Amino acid sequence: MEKADDGTSYKFTTTSGLVYVAYFTEFILLDVNGEEIQVVSFGFACDRPDETKRHDSRVKLTIIHIVEEFFATQSDEALLYMCMDGDGKGRNRYITFGRWFREAGGLLEKYNFASRDPKARFYSSIILSSGNPQKQRMIDAFYYTISYWGL
Repeated sequence: MEKADDGTSYKFTTTSGLVYVAYFTEFILLDVNGEEIQVVSFGFACDRPDETKRHDSRVKLTIIHIVEEFFATQSDEALLYMCMDGDGKGRNRYITFGRWFREAGGLLEKYNFASRDPKARFYSSIILSSGNPQKQRMIDAFYYTISYWGL
């Protein structure tokens, strides 16, 4: 696994040759008073030259490791995971990530949102350390921001 020089992404290759990139970006949540809360958004993608599925259980372990490493160094942060369903696979990615998170266990908490609007098809989670002193404010801002978008 290679970490980018700026610390915002990782790149790794599976034994079957699939290349994954996991990345972090800044994201702004709004609280009920309209104040901005800066958090981090996390995502990952696979450069799949063909559409064949090649399961590699170590992908799950690598993604979990990256998330745990993030919180080991930034325990008072929140991490967003968002899936748009433009390709029809967002819901599956969201469910898979949720399963990986549950299997990992640990001291992290995850709060979820799944759009009920069949046109929006938006899925998101916020992950926080159980001991985060701003936990409730960030959770409230997560849901407030989603409702602000009208999802």
